Amino acid sequence: MNDLSLNDLLSKLHDIQGIDAVSRWPLPLGWWIVIAIAFLMFSMCVWVLVRWIIFRFSWKNDTLKKLKVLEKHLSDANAVETAASLSEYMRRIALKRYSRKECAGLMDKDWLQWLSKNYPKKFDWETKGVVLTQAPYAPLNHGMPKEPIIELIHAAREWVR
Repeated sequence: MNDLSLNDLLSKLHDIQGIDAVSRWPLPLGWWIVIAIAFLMFSMCVWVLVRWIIFRFSWKNDTLKKLKVLEKHLSDANAVETAASLSEYMRRIALKRYSRKECAGLMDKDWLQWLSKNYPKKFDWETKGVVLTQAPYAPLNHGMPKEPIIELIHAAREWVR
């Protein structure tokens, strides 16, 4: 009877079924948050890189470099040449920012008044900018202090930004 009862008992046993495999999808909430943060960081990096590339090849970057070179090489000997170059750069900046009709034909006091009106910050172009209207026509050996020119270069740099 022991054999029979043991066989009966064995027949009632079932094989162990394996545990279902854990699915990778759908991901838990924590992984979705990690993916979202990684995507945002990647997007921000791409955005910063694109902005940097656009600025690198823009007229603003080129003009800022030229203004830096003007300021670096400014001396008492070449102050008139530097002021004349700065006057040209100011015209170019104005043409980039505004229409040709609005600013191309302006001369002397009209030009300086226009600069004062359209400059985003407070700067007295009418008195400090007289150098810009006189330098292109001044003789090269004409003595000119470099401090006002440095101040104008800084103002031009602020206008470009």
